[in-house]
Amino acid sequence: MKPFSKWTIAEVEETFNIVIQKNHERLTEWLSDVAVPTPAEESLLDRLRERLQDRVWDWNEWELKSKFIFPLLLAIDFDQEEFQSFIERDISVDIDNEKLSGTVDFLVASGKRYPKHPYFFIHEYKKERELSGDPLGQLLITMIAAQKLNNDNQPIYGCYVMGRFWFFVVLEGLEYSTSLAYDATKDDIRSIFGILKNTKGMISKMITAQGAK
Repeated sequence: MKPFSKWTIAEVEETFNIVIQKNHERLTEWLSDVAVPTPAEESLLDRLRERLQDRVWDWNEWELKSKFIFPLLLAIDFDQEEFQSFIERDISVDIDNEKLSGTVDFLVASGKRYPKHPYFFIHEYKKERELSGDPLGQLLITMIAAQKLNNDNQPIYGCYVMGRFWFFVVLEGLEYSTSLAYDATKDDIRSIFGILKNTKGMISKMITAQGAK
């Protein structure tokens, strides 16, 4: 099979028989009751939002990552005892005697030295005014690979970023659902931050539930 970066959403749907589901319960739960930033976090978010407002139109992909996305993720601190964040790591799984593989921009998974059981992905996309490819398709094929790899009937969570816009995605079984756009140059940045914090808590709960079985 071709690498993650070459897939479109139409190809993913047709190949793996997944369908979009509006107002999916898992997505609604994930995006609701988001954590409120502390005063220190509020100050950081204001600085990041202003930086993004001033530069998002001009930044290339690596500038967007290093000057906005990574500082935001560091404030969340996904590196815990039971799970870690990983950047630019390869994932592969055999499906119907073919290998599905590719490099993942950012993921949170169990494992110390390498990702073992993935829970959450971020696909950091191109600068806002020079888009190419299919970010939703590329994210979902990565999530499908994780679903096959985990083989535990648990939902997979993900997000793709297009300049200032963030979209949150859930894959459960053969259904996926995606949020509307969150604009990080506006007060939406607080919702983005809260959703990412929610993600950290959800991963902890999934690991606890797996350990209890």
